[in-house]
Amino acid sequence: MNTITPIRLKAVKNAFKYTAEANYYLAILISFAAAIMAMSGNENFLNTGEDFYNPLINNLKIMLAYMLLAEFSVFGFCLIKRSYTELAIVGLFLLFIPSGLKFYAQINQLEIDHSFDIFFLYTGLSHIFYGLLWKR
Repeated sequence: MNTITPIRLKAVKNAFKYTAEANYYLAILISFAAAIMAMSGNENFLNTGEDFYNPLINNLKIMLAYMLLAEFSVFGFCLIKRSYTELAIVGLFLLFIPSGLKFYAQINQLEIDHSFDIFFLYTGLSHIFYGLLWKR
């Protein structure tokens, strides 16, 4: 009976690890798709409305492209280093982005779609969980 409990705990721990890994890869895939859709002018993700004009929407598109490049760079660094704790720091920065967007919108007197909050919350938490749970 005593040997069964550690085996179950290890199985649960591995399940959390692999769930966090799958969730992280899904978040990266969603980020990639969102950046591609935004750069191609598809309005499904980046709902701009009439308040935006070319320089403002281009700023948001460039931000998404830089964010995606940064994510791939950090992931490549973590993959080479075989340590994923840095992803937790990236996740914290992703959680701060919606407040920066709200500030940007307030200065430029724009309305930013609330789906950005959900998007950055999901990707930020995915990075944090993966970075903290996946230790090799």
